[in-house]
Amino acid sequence: MKTILNINSFLFGLVMLFIASSCSKENELSREYQDVKIVGVKVDNQLYTPTYSEDQTVVTLPAGRDLSNVKVELLVVNGSVTDFENNKEYDVRKPINVSLEGLNGKNANTTLKIVSAPLLSTFIIEGLNIPASDIHSSSNSLIVQVPQGTNLKNLKVTMEFLNGTLLDFVSGQAKDYTNPTSFQVKGVDEATVYPFEFIITTEIVGPATIKSLTINGVTTDSVQISTGNVVTPFVPSLVDFSKSNVTIEAGFGNKIEAGFTGTNLNLLSGANKVKITGSDGVEREFTIAVPKLSLKPLFTKAYSAFGFPDNDLVGVAFSGNNIVVSNYSATAPTVVGPNYYNFSGQHVGTLDKADIKAVHSFRKIASDSKGKLLLVDLGINDATHVVYKWDNLTSKPVPYFSYSKTSLGFSYVPRSSGISISGSLDGDATITIGMAQKTDLLVWTVKNGVLNPTPQKLTLPITNLGYYWAAEPLPNGQPGYVVAAVGNTFSGIISTNNLLAENFKLSGISTSDCKVIAYEGRTYLAYTAYVSGRGAVLRICDITSGEVAGFSTPILDDLIPSTNPNGNLTMDVDMTVYNGKLYAVFSCTNIGMRLYQLN
Repeated sequence: MKTILNINSFLFGLVMLFIASSCSKENELSREYQDVKIVGVKVDNQLYTPTYSEDQTVVTLPAGRDLSNVKVELLVVNGSVTDFENNKEYDVRKPINVSLEGLNGKNANTTLKIVSAPLLSTFIIEGLNIPASDIHSSSNSLIVQVPQGTNLKNLKVTMEFLNGTLLDFVSGQAKDYTNPTSFQVKGVDEATVYPFEFIITTEIVGPATIKSLTINGVTTDSVQISTGNVVTPFVPSLVDFSKSNVTIEAGFGNKIEAGFTGTNLNLLSGANKVKITGSDGVEREFTIAVPKLSLKPLFTKAYSAFGFPDNDLVGVAFSGNNIVVSNYSATAPTVVGPNYYNFSGQHVGTLDKADIKAVHSFRKIASDSKGKLLLVDLGINDATHVVYKWDNLTSKPVPYFSYSKTSLGFSYVPRSSGISISGSLDGDATITIGMAQKTDLLVWTVKNGVLNPTPQKLTLPITNLGYYWAAEPLPNGQPGYVVAAVGNTFSGIISTNNLLAENFKLSGISTSDCKVIAYEGRTYLAYTAYVSGRGAVLRICDITSGEVAGFSTPILDDLIPSTNPNGNLTMDVDMTVYNGKLYAVFSCTNIGMRLYQLN
């Protein structure tokens, strides 16, 4: 039995060897049917990969290479060369006809064309000393920077090219170079003509760069180019950065890639790219980062100008074309406030507060979309809290709603952390009041101008909150809130759904309030962040997408510098639309207030 198995194994091996041999022969025969071709060319022992154009085999060498006496070797597959001797020195300034014999019986003829473009070798302007670094020559342009004040109207230029002869330019002849001109150079093959754009200028030229961008008709007042050719545009007015038509002013003599249209770009992605070739002939790729607003404030008011004690400013709110500034100590009979200021920063008047009975002191003031004001007290005892409303800046305050420890069913005194309003109290609105050092949020709703006096109670998904935080309802009925909080274990911004469940959060930001507004189809978030030793950082973000990238990439990132500490970490911000324009006001205790018109 064992012997029979060995014989069978031997026969099986012979069969497999025959099959393998047949397959190998079949593969060899298949290769024989492929056409003969030059796949590589060695020029002075340097290997080049050719390109093919009709019946030409083209090898491109660096510009200015002497082609009159070079050693050439052709590397061929599926055949051989019949009339060309490898490793012999040839004059290849003109094409050479080569015959190829294929193993499949098919012969071929090709023209070997070894190309080395013209290269500028001499450039002289009579009477001027031009450093080589100011002469920028590429394959199709010559740009020369001359000293400031040079008269371009009557210059005598002499130039020569390796591997080329000037066709339509006379060296040493006086000529006006005020405007760009051109010339042509005939290659050493005496057939190819190379056109050159020719510019002599007193402007600075050199590597590819971006000088400015125009975004939806607004031109940047500056651009910042950082490591990796990342370009940050600084724009003096707010536009819709998500749908941007962009034109680029590149450096002098630069050329922007033809494929860049700049149409309907989403600049908020921070990932738009453009390739630009400098006058040095080097192409560079630039990435356009998320634009920043470079706004000039309508005014900045230092904290000392309010006449408040330390740590006394607690909030700002728009009412028409005025800004109301509330302060804790305004509850004292002898202390003035809340005051309001016009858009020039001038004091206009003081809110009537004669009938207000605040528990301890004022905590926060907020306004609706039409400028009606609500004020909540601080509240550090069991007394009933009354939220007062002003219909306008000259009206008397009236009680709007109230709450207490008992009515809320709380086991603790409901000390308020802040108040926020989204919408109109005459129409639909959402009002929120948070509880200091707690995670409870009270939400009142207004429908068709009618207030529901019973608040919804929600719980924030973080612990160890500080005294001051706020939950800003999203505008236009969008579900969810943006929370700004200062706490013992977390300080920052939280995006939540309509039940306060966390979508995501940004930590390490010291801010106690924020404002979200809808404007021309976009949703903007604003907040003031306090940075110890620096001052108040003023930020606006486009959060229309609802994604973390929008929250974490501000389009405004300005600073009110100060070394005065914000002792109670109280900051505020408000935004409003007045006469069709968007405004934002920022405040920070012990530092001051600043107003911007965004567009």
